[in-house]
Amino acid sequence: MALITWQSEYELGIAEIDNQHKKIVEIINRLFEMFSTHKLQDEAGLTQILKELTDYADYHFTTEEKYFEAFKYPQAAGHIEMHNNYRTKIEEFKTQFATAKDEAIFFNLTNFLQDWWIWHINNLDREYVPLFKENGVK
Repeated sequence: MALITWQSEYELGIAEIDNQHKKIVEIINRLFEMFSTHKLQDEAGLTQILKELTDYADYHFTTEEKYFEAFKYPQAAGHIEMHNNYRTKIEEFKTQFATAKDEAIFFNLTNFLQDWWIWHINNLDREYVPLFKENGVK
């Protein structure tokens, strides 16, 4: 069962970024699968997915941010602030779960991930597409 089904309207037309977004969605869906099948007690598996989610999001954000710098993206500061807010929120969820081991935390986390990524891709990321394409990113 998938939380997020990738749809063509999520595509920005920049292969590198689209592929990274698809990978993030795949990781989120694996996390949701653990939640929906009540396998959150598999702490090793859960820890691995959360680490992968954190590491891959950082990798993706770094990709975007290197282009922001290279192309002097005028909205870079606000976009980077959103990335940093995301990082902080994920760490809060991880800390909450480490202390409480409550499935409600993962319900809130999966809702947050779904809302954040879909909004982020369809709104904030879409804003940089013209600049990236003008600079030859395909």
